[in-house]
Amino acid sequence: MINKQPELWGWLGKLSIICGCLFIFYNAGALYKSHFSPAEQPDASVPQTVMPTNYQEGEKIGTLYLPTAKKIIPIFEGTTNAVLKKGAGHFSASSMPGEANNSVISGHRDTYFRVLKDVHPKDILYIKTADGIFYYKVRKIDIVSADNQNILTPKPRGILTLTTCYPFYYIGDAPKRYIITADLLN
Repeated sequence: MINKQPELWGWLGKLSIICGCLFIFYNAGALYKSHFSPAEQPDASVPQTVMPTNYQEGEKIGTLYLPTAKKIIPIFEGTTNAVLKKGAGHFSASSMPGEANNSVISGHRDTYFRVLKDVHPKDILYIKTADGIFYYKVRKIDIVSADNQNILTPKPRGILTLTTCYPFYYIGDAPKRYIITADLLN
C-alpha cells in the first residue's frame, strides 16, 4: 500500500500559498484606498488620482517582455485567482503601464512570476499595450514583509512595480514579498 499522505500535504501547502497571496492582493486595494484619502496624500507633487481603466476584470491589457530571462507573460486586469491563473495581474487601483505614476503588476511565484528570480538590476524590460510599448529599466529588487504596503504608494514619475510571494520555493504561506522596481524610460 502506498502512503498518499505526503502528496496530500504537498497539495494542501500549494493551496495555502495561493489562498495567502489572494488574501493579500484582494485586501491591498481596500488598504490602499483607506490609507490614502484625498485629503491625506503623502506628497503634493505626486499625481493625486489614478484614472480608472477601461478594462474589465480578466480582460487582457498587454504583454510583459523580460528579454534577459527570455520570457513573455500576458497581463490581465485584476488580481483575482481566476486572473492570476491566466498570467500576471494589473492591480486595478494602480496606474496603467506607461503613465507617470506607479503601475503595479502581480503574479504567482509558482507559475508566471517564478521567472522574476532571473531578473536583475539594470535589466531592460518592456510592456506592450494598445497604447504603445513602454520600456523600463530595473532599478532595484527588494524583499519585504508580506504586510508591507509601500508598493502601492503613488509616484511622481513612471514606475513599474512587479510583485510576487517569496521565497520562490517556500512551502505554505510565504512570509515575504519579492518586489522589482523599474523606471519608465523616455
